[in-house]
Amino acid sequence: MLFNLQHILFISIATVTITVLLILAAKFVKKQETKNLILKAAAIATVALYYSNIWVEFFGNAGSTSGLANYHLIPVYPCNIMLWMLFITSMIKNKSSKFFTVLAEFCFWAGIICGTFGIVLNENYRVTGDLTNWALLQELLNHCTMIFGCFYLLVGKYIKIRVFNVVSVTLGLLFFILEGSFVNALFAKCGLPEVNAMYLLHSPYPDLPWLSPMLLGASAILVLFGCLALYELRLPKEERWYSQLKHFTEKIFNKHKGQRL
Repeated sequence: MLFNLQHILFISIATVTITVLLILAAKFVKKQETKNLILKAAAIATVALYYSNIWVEFFGNAGSTSGLANYHLIPVYPCNIMLWMLFITSMIKNKSSKFFTVLAEFCFWAGIICGTFGIVLNENYRVTGDLTNWALLQELLNHCTMIFGCFYLLVGKYIKIRVFNVVSVTLGLLFFILEGSFVNALFAKCGLPEVNAMYLLHSPYPDLPWLSPMLLGASAILVLFGCLALYELRLPKEERWYSQLKHFTEKIFNKHKGQRL
């Protein structure tokens, strides 16, 4: 059912809408308070849409629901983690802290990729292919708001594109592995059906069993590093990653050298 007419129309409309909203925000929103409000609104909308199918079914079905899934209670898939990371990022008051920078940079890269995959290659849509089902429509919509929020981190000038974004992405992917390992172990310990959190147990694509998240993650980091290194060639030499790294290591070396003396 993927890439039927309504799927293509949804992708097209979503792409145009997100692009237009980002352009308008970049052009007209200048106050930091307003930028923060937009980021929070996108994050809150993502979470609200994520749980909205439960509320819709609850109030439309005399107070009962069968829509509660394991991923509503515990983050199981990458997008489940990304929406909460975006929410946490939007709520951090100190936007100049290192913690915010790491989270924001990871949200930008991983959130856009996860959100795009969640719309274009949505497994639930492949099975049902029916956007009249709110449980499916809200799933696509919350990926749209997540993409907008993650992209706004760049448009709102919360982050800068640089090689050291790779550090944030690496830390974020390591968190994926730790969280997924914990969830898989928890489900096994409690005798629950296998959940394949973060796709650590086997590939999400049966036809490609060799396609592991470790391979994808490592490949993504290498590709991202190469692309960002090329991007930084447009900067003055002293602002490029290797000059910054050299300056940082010299600073640390001189500090320790001074302490020994």
